[in-house]
Amino acid sequence: MQRLDISVVELVDENGEVTPMYVAKDGKYYCVDKVLGVTRHAPDVACISPMRYDCVIEGKRKTIYKDSHPSNKWFSVVK
Repeated sequence: MQRLDISVVELVDENGEVTPMYVAKDGKYYCVDKVLGVTRHAPDVACISPMRYDCVIEGKRKTIYKDSHPSNKWFSVVK
């Protein structure tokens, strides 16, 4: 498994809750149709206590992660 850093446009509400809205890859934006669940989960890659976002992106079920502070980077995991 390998970590792949990604760009994400996110919405942060007044309570500090983060919702991914779009994932950017190769100059294209992919809409996050729905967030199915959010949990604290560390995959088998280098990361800082990430939150796992199970999502539907452009009609496909995908999982993306967000590192905790100070990194706050978004990433996915590829085989």
